[in-house]
Amino acid sequence: MLRNIDVDLLRSFVTIAELRNFTRAAAALFRSQSTVSAQIRRLEELTGQSLLQRSPHDVSLTHAGEQFLGYARRIVALHDEALDVINARQVSGRVRLAVMDDYATLVLPEILARFARSHPDVELEVTTGFTRDLLNGLGEEFDLVLATQKAGDGRGTVLRQEPTSWACADEVSFVLDAPLPLALLKPPNMFREWALAALDEAGLRWRILFSSTSIGAVEAVAASGAALTVVKQGTARAGLRLLGQEEGLPLLPASEIALHLTPGRVSAAIGALAAFLGDALREKRGGAP
Repeated sequence: MLRNIDVDLLRSFVTIAELRNFTRAAAALFRSQSTVSAQIRRLEELTGQSLLQRSPHDVSLTHAGEQFLGYARRIVALHDEALDVINARQVSGRVRLAVMDDYATLVLPEILARFARSHPDVELEVTTGFTRDLLNGLGEEFDLVLATQKAGDGRGTVLRQEPTSWACADEVSFVLDAPLPLALLKPPNMFREWALAALDEAGLRWRILFSSTSIGAVEAVAASGAALTVVKQGTARAGLRLLGQEEGLPLLPASEIALHLTPGRVSAAIGALAAFLGDALREKRGGAP
């Protein structure tokens, strides 16, 4: 019997295998956890194999899953590359892109590699930093800024919603009637402001244990078990457990990812990258596989 596997099923499998967590994978794919779970069940039906082994806090690959993962990665990559080549326009020039640190390291590398393959004559210059600082340089230092902002901000072209969450190490819990140790980005930073304002409003005491300009460093400290932090659910590092009101912590505002273009005339190269990022990052709607 002929069996065809939808690329979306493979993409979900690869994402879960890399993040080792259904909740994080669903956030990264911008689909519901039930949709992603249904996709994996369908994939296992088509392959006739159990591909993932689930536990309360982690997901691991079965032997069949390990064998299948390499093929799945190559199929997804070849699928995306074929579409990129077909849709690419021959443009040239330099584009200065500014982006948040977590997206630069976790989300964009594969996307920008695809863009470079399909647009070999475009030179990319990527700068990372805090959204507020990057937006101040739009039009002078940067042609495009991929920014994190409060949901409903109204600026730029919104590509996706990005839920925010408290997070700590998998096996760690904190006592709410004692000052909560926090690992946060240095000010001025939106997530830091949200965290402190929410704790103050809830009447919870806190102390800053660690501050840094690096998202990776802040999340590493939280993953070590030393502190509580705030993360984007879609880019939270492995080893962090997402927390919320169920654990007695206050609700945090939602954020969104928006693309900001330099004012005035946009070159063909800038327009090509803006369209490419929009297609790659725009939130999937409907939730159907």
